[in-house]
Amino acid sequence: MRSLTLPELAEEAVAPLPLLEWLVQVGQLRPLPDGRFDARDAAIVSTAQALLESGIAQDDLAWAFQGAGAGLAAVGRMFAVPPPRSSRTYAKVVESLGSTGDRLHAIYAALGLSEPAPDARLREDEEAAVVGFAGIWADVDPSGEADVRVARIAGEALRRLSEAWLDVWDEVAQPELRSQGSAMRPGHTMPADLTDPGQNAALMSAGVARALVMWLHERSLERTLNARIINAFENALIRAGRLEARPARPPAIAFVDLSGYTSMTVEHGDEAAATVADQLRALAETSVRPEGGRLVKLLGDGVLMQFPDAPSAIRATLDLVDRIAAAGMPRAHAGIAAGRVVIRDGDVFGATVNLASRIADIAGPNQVVVEEGVVVMLPRGTATFHPIGRVDLKGFPDPVALWRATRPRTSAKRQPVGAPGLEDEDEG
Repeated sequence: MRSLTLPELAEEAVAPLPLLEWLVQVGQLRPLPDGRFDARDAAIVSTAQALLESGIAQDDLAWAFQGAGAGLAAVGRMFAVPPPRSSRTYAKVVESLGSTGDRLHAIYAALGLSEPAPDARLREDEEAAVVGFAGIWADVDPSGEADVRVARIAGEALRRLSEAWLDVWDEVAQPELRSQGSAMRPGHTMPADLTDPGQNAALMSAGVARALVMWLHERSLERTLNARIINAFENALIRAGRLEARPARPPAIAFVDLSGYTSMTVEHGDEAAATVADQLRALAETSVRPEGGRLVKLLGDGVLMQFPDAPSAIRATLDLVDRIAAAGMPRAHAGIAAGRVVIRDGDVFGATVNLASRIADIAGPNQVVVEEGVVVMLPRGTATFHPIGRVDLKGFPDPVALWRATRPRTSAKRQPVGAPGLEDEDEG
């Protein structure tokens, strides 16, 4: 355990020494037997400082501690022992990076963090992470744009994870102010020692969260890297004539929306709407994975999904619409389009995405509607298609030929897809 004197702890927390002396007086900072303090107590100081800066008066905060049973002791145990501070100021770190140092302001902003003061000394782990991050992206991207893109994605992803983790914890554990995160739902009693992870599961969950993120990052990196390496090898072998090229099929985008979501929210409340949104995400992920697609994002009352080709999009979307109906949720309507897709920072853009969205808007309840480019040259047994005709869609200059897709009829004979607007049904 790393221990600090009170002035050293004030420097660690970047807080005035009188604040720490006051926290000792009100029982929130407790010295170790040797009179020093646990380095993790810097988190307690930072939290107290944030409370005061939010507008809460110091007297009111003292009342909460001494009269309402509130405490911050557990906060300090939710974080790993901080490493020592760097010997360099932040200004010196920026200077050492040369022109790359000018990017740190934008990187911190993209991460969702305040840039350190020039005379501040960063923690050694922060300095290593920031310097390494800025340096590696400067090497591969002299234009200086990639670092901010990646920093923004990382910051948003980890912020959402932190918020979601604590939102669910608050919902199921029902902690109270005096329990310092410990579960207080019926049947639970407050631990005798709130700073003991063996008694206060909130502290244990913080360690589990860190371990989960590190493990999941490694596994996700491995999976994504393997997929890209396989693709690179296949392309090289195809160019060398050693491997037959796969049939060229454009990627596909599917939008699935829920009918009556707004009215349901008005009638049953926001909690019911949030529950339905969670169900939709879970069902979408279940349907997407077997087809090699991915859930790009949740849109409240809908989901946007990306697939390697149209057949996988159709199979997954039909499956999802059926799952939604079986779950008793508001009925779904879906649109699918295939074509060029621009992928940027994990999101998808382009005319294909817009077309799929417009098609979903005109689909009826429990309907999966596709544009004719999706229907052409599909493998046998993908689906049965029912012609809708040419439809004017907002934002598109010409009418678009649309078909409604249903589960394949295994007994139906294969028929060629005709020109747009034919009245025949076709099984692809």
